[in-house]
Amino acid sequence: MYSKMPATPSVTQIYEELVLLSEQMLEAARHGNWDAMTEVQRVYVAQVETLRGRDTHPPATLQERMQRQALLAKLLAHDAAIRDLVMPQLQRLGELLGSARRRRDVNEAYGVSA
Repeated sequence: MYSKMPATPSVTQIYEELVLLSEQMLEAARHGNWDAMTEVQRVYVAQVETLRGRDTHPPATLQERMQRQALLAKLLAHDAAIRDLVMPQLQRLGELLGSARRRRDVNEAYGVSA
């Protein structure tokens, strides 16, 4: 599922890894496999933290900046697509939790034990 990165990946390699991970998350979301999506998301977040901790020196070349820009565009597109798939599920879960809460409150108000 995940790809192998060099011991000390370049910033561009980390972006490439993030694109691969976001593709895996999107595929899992498309199939409604929320457990797999969450598992890949953990790896994704760890890679983002790795990227944050990287020193940006020496500065990127024009070619590297253009490559990173293209990778970031893919990441943003994947993020939007994942969000479009996840938001209805989150709304449905919120409604289920609200319904369960109301039921519990009614039961407590009338002394009914669950």
